[in-house]
Amino acid sequence: MLNKFEKNYEVTYRDTDARGECFFTSYMNFMADCGLSQEEKLGFSLPEMVKNNHTWMLYDYDVIVYKYVKYKEKVRVITYAKSLNKFYALRVFEMYNEDNELISEGSTLALLIDTIKKRPCRIPNEYYKAYGVEKENCGQGKRDLEVKNIQRLDYEKKVEVRYTDIDMNWHVGNVKYIEWVLETIPLYIIKNYRTHQIKIKYKKEVVYGTNVSIQTQINCINEESNEISTIHKLVNDQYEELALIETYWNKANL
Repeated sequence: MLNKFEKNYEVTYRDTDARGECFFTSYMNFMADCGLSQEEKLGFSLPEMVKNNHTWMLYDYDVIVYKYVKYKEKVRVITYAKSLNKFYALRVFEMYNEDNELISEGSTLALLIDTIKKRPCRIPNEYYKAYGVEKENCGQGKRDLEVKNIQRLDYEKKVEVRYTDIDMNWHVGNVKYIEWVLETIPLYIIKNYRTHQIKIKYKKEVVYGTNVSIQTQINCINEESNEISTIHKLVNDQYEELALIETYWNKANL
């Protein structure tokens, strides 16, 4: 049986936008913290992994928000490893509000990496046991999340990776990519729309001091319902792809 873990959070002032609603990135931070908390409870803490030259490298991320919570409201996050496949782990998240409504869900595919050899390493047997994943189902552990590439350049922003952008592995934290991307979205969209879904395909690790160009394409999905999508490509000075990102927006009823 799959080993599920849950943790409660309160939406703080720093988690809220100008409307007093929870940032999309805060939903992702709650999910990430919940996943790390489960690993620590099972004996697989991140500092210990770093010490042993191992880490989880996110391969992709897919998050949907159905209903936005506001300042001071509480949420409950449930997470579990849905499947493991040799080198890959597919983790699932569910988020509920105080009325026990499903307000957000997401999933992420991660690859276990040997940080010295810079290559994937096989997931140890104790992970299967700890997460309650049957090895017979290991073939379900990998997926191919489709994320589009830009066809034209509507907006562009350049950033230099700061110390505050990096994590314990000295790489840019996964949610930072979304913070950068949101800074390229025109203000009229930010003011009048809410982010409904974000899909990310991570291509290459980003380290301190790297110059990153965020290239953005804005699309109108449905003029009648006034939905908007955006596509983003992140590249370094050598024009290597660092990540591909899609965002989907619904009209906000203000």
